[in-house]
Amino acid sequence: MQLSKEIIDKFIAGECAEAELAEVAAWLQSGETDGLEEVPGNGAAIWRKIEARRRPLWRRFVRRATVAVAAAVFAAAAIYGIRLMRGPQELTVRVAAGQTSRIVLPDSSVVFLQGPSALRYPSRFTEGERMVFLTGTGAFEVSGNARSPFTVVSGKVKTTALGTSFEVRAPEGSEEVKVWLRYGKVVVTRERDSMYLRPGEALGYTGAARTVERAAPEAYRGSVLYFKHAGLDEVITKLENYYNIHIVADTALYNRKWQVTGEFAREKPEFVVRNIAFIADVQYRMAGDSLWLLPQPMPQGP
Repeated sequence: MQLSKEIIDKFIAGECAEAELAEVAAWLQSGETDGLEEVPGNGAAIWRKIEARRRPLWRRFVRRATVAVAAAVFAAAAIYGIRLMRGPQELTVRVAAGQTSRIVLPDSSVVFLQGPSALRYPSRFTEGERMVFLTGTGAFEVSGNARSPFTVVSGKVKTTALGTSFEVRAPEGSEEVKVWLRYGKVVVTRERDSMYLRPGEALGYTGAARTVERAAPEAYRGSVLYFKHAGLDEVITKLENYYNIHIVADTALYNRKWQVTGEFAREKPEFVVRNIAFIADVQYRMAGDSLWLLPQPMPQGP
């Protein structure tokens, strides 16, 4: 390792910067200083001074490095501690009328907001609870987590799920709140009143008055049809509710592991079914309001 005369002179004069001190320390430790070229006017004196300062320099360099590392660790721990004390930050997303926005939450759940809407949620969810606050219309595709229920708060109404697909409408300034369940199971609570919904059911509150009905197809058409590693039951339930069709699947298809992923915005049913059939490698047949899903035929031998 070579070291320039300029740095050697600065070192002898005690004028090295931190980076230059590091170079000198590495050079001295390398053991390759025997070939040091004597510089007129300095000669062996430079070498004697370097050798005299060799050990003190290395000790000082190591000491400084140790202090620097300790300070960095302390600073990182302090920053982390401050962040823990502060907790997660609150984020707010607002969507204007006539617009739709796709939001991925910290737990990978997905929300499709239809304006005018606002969604408040933390930058990270704490253990045991996932809670967001909605004003307006949001379609939720919730990631499953049995230890952390997912709750949407809209005024006095709370919709809680473990991993499901549902939509909440809570217009700003209105006492009306409606919840449509697409897939899975949710419990909707308003003060002391609570009810579990089944897929396809819609629950509405106007003040304290509650109504339950089968959701009309148009209730779903305005939002996105979303699948993420969906199984056969989820695919069937969402398609039936979204398009108001009846689906029959061959029993052989239930023995397969379905992993359907896709996102469709107001597409015709034929387009969506054709794409799903391609992904799942199945046949389909549509007639009126009915859809049949069938396994692909076995290849013929030679």
